[in-house]
Amino acid sequence: MRVAEFFLLSFLVAAGAAAQQQSGLPGLKQTGVMQPSGKPGELRVLDWAGLRSAVTYTFDDALASQLSNYPRLHATGVRMTFFLTTNHSLSPDWAQVFQDGNEAGNHTAHHCRADGTSCGWGSYAGSLEAEYDQCNEFLKKNLAVSEVLTTASPYGDTGYDETAKTRFVLNRGVWGGFIAPNDHTDPYNLLAHGIVAGEKAAAMNAQIDGAHSQGSWVILLYHSLGGDGGYAPVDVEDVLASIRHAQSLGDVWIDSMVNVGTYWLGQKAVTDAMVKRQGEETVLIWTLPEHFPPNRWVRVTVSGGVLRQNGKVLPWNSAGYYEVALDPGRLTISAK
Repeated sequence: MRVAEFFLLSFLVAAGAAAQQQSGLPGLKQTGVMQPSGKPGELRVLDWAGLRSAVTYTFDDALASQLSNYPRLHATGVRMTFFLTTNHSLSPDWAQVFQDGNEAGNHTAHHCRADGTSCGWGSYAGSLEAEYDQCNEFLKKNLAVSEVLTTASPYGDTGYDETAKTRFVLNRGVWGGFIAPNDHTDPYNLLAHGIVAGEKAAAMNAQIDGAHSQGSWVILLYHSLGGDGGYAPVDVEDVLASIRHAQSLGDVWIDSMVNVGTYWLGQKAVTDAMVKRQGEETVLIWTLPEHFPPNRWVRVTVSGGVLRQNGKVLPWNSAGYYEVALDPGRLTISAK
């Protein structure tokens, strides 16, 4: 290899690494995919950032067993989502969980049904808005959480759904099923597989394999990891085994609900974008949902052309994609 070629290759690899770091999306193998050189157009958003399927591990109620087993969960290298109910004694050690990059979700202050009954901890705050706001305030004030973007309805009660839309970008429910790219799943009643008491890794793995075979996203819903009197206890060894299984597949995106979920929403927004022709350029214009967080990206491919945002040419990554920022709300494709 000539010196000039070596430095060019080094620059391109560095540029690809910088783009990956900027987007925060999972790394893909550099397979030397050539930049598309056909007729400009035919944009397609890659499912699950270019991976086959996605899995999210969620834990409800801020139970003591979750915290005591957290070092073992953290050692897997997987980002998870913990939905905290805040009107009971919470250790300040929860702050470290979120400093490590896991997601803090809102599970309300008192874990009541939407009509204010059956509260798990304490008494109803008087309104669903107050239930959400008191929980958010606690998370930010006591656990140094900077933003709370998602929630999970206590008991899976759909009476929370409309109020959740006023404060969050996503709400997890409890009904089973998989979430497919560009499908019509309600983002304020996301499907989830509720782990039952004593469930073994084989059953968890079956959910992961089902989503993988369909190219979909599965959200796993856990409560107790045993010994704290919490709902539906399971052995942490089975949870860890399921994580190892998902990792062994090699093409599964395992990440928090907000990270996978906002990619799913972003893909839908760009796929449904309004398309305008301006001379020799094609312009895609999209609108993001309410409460959508900043600095989110999707990965796309095209049949050919030059992609620009804010007047800057987007670099091609030899893993087979361009990374498109969602904040600008528009993308230009031209022949040169």
